[in-house]
Amino acid sequence: MGGSATVWDMIRHIPLPLGLLSSLLFSLPAALNAQAPGVRIVRDRVEPSAETVKQANEARAAGRLLDKEMVRGQMTRTHHDVKLPAPAKLELPARQIWERAQAAYVRVGWHYLCKRCDDWHQGLSGGYFVTEDGVVATCHHVVAPKEDHREAYLIAVSALGEFWPVKEVLAANAVADAALLRVDTGRKMKPLPLNIEVHPGDSAWCFSDPLGRSSYFSQGIVNRFFELRRNGEWVRRMDVSTDWAPGSSGSAVLDRSGNAIGHVSEISAVGNARNKSANQPAKTLITFHHAARAADVLALARPPGTSATTCQPVETDPP
Repeated sequence: MGGSATVWDMIRHIPLPLGLLSSLLFSLPAALNAQAPGVRIVRDRVEPSAETVKQANEARAAGRLLDKEMVRGQMTRTHHDVKLPAPAKLELPARQIWERAQAAYVRVGWHYLCKRCDDWHQGLSGGYFVTEDGVVATCHHVVAPKEDHREAYLIAVSALGEFWPVKEVLAANAVADAALLRVDTGRKMKPLPLNIEVHPGDSAWCFSDPLGRSSYFSQGIVNRFFELRRNGEWVRRMDVSTDWAPGSSGSAVLDRSGNAIGHVSEISAVGNARNKSANQPAKTLITFHHAARAADVLALARPPGTSATTCQPVETDPP
């Protein structure tokens, strides 16, 4: 039998009472397009939101934004004493990990003028709240001022497009690729606790906007902890097998209890060399996903010389 049967073709050959058939047909479109209550249908971010650009320009005119020179000066800070929630212990189903990841997710980056035109642009990556009062963790390279920005201001935007000024860079570490910011949200946020009790083989999740694909949630495992050379220094990273791409930087990597165990730092595609004699292009054999570690974020929130395993506040698991 050639071709494929449509839904109508299948239904019309089933002997059903007229009332039941009518009810089935009227409910069919809703059933085909349904998802669980509270699950948003998202749109990919192909360009900056005009409303977010407008709000950022209004905040800039009112003097509420940090410009790139102020950010550059504040990024010399090495730590800021922050009271963090204690790690959660209860293992959660994946959908609850997703709920916590999206609730803590924030887009961080620059509202800027380039050197080629007079239009305001926005380049945003990821971040995640680590306190209720608006402290955000993200990558050092997300916060670092960019040379190709003629004029630029550091901003934050929620997954729903809510605009927030970044008030201050609290601490930063280029080697760890980690930074802490204070964001003016005007309300209590739902933070992710930090967990450093992590082993290879542990489950890992990531919620981010890779290449502008909104609210992408993926699962993998912790692959390894390792050191690599960056600018003449050995730096520590964690490899995980969750998915990410440009635009994901700074987004949290979570464990099965909804704690942040690190955040997206780099992606490295490794392959064989191009065979010029056979005119064959290089082929990617494996892609590594390097994450900054929660231990390095925790170090920014502790006085110098304080062990990462001490000073844990007493707090119950978040609801």
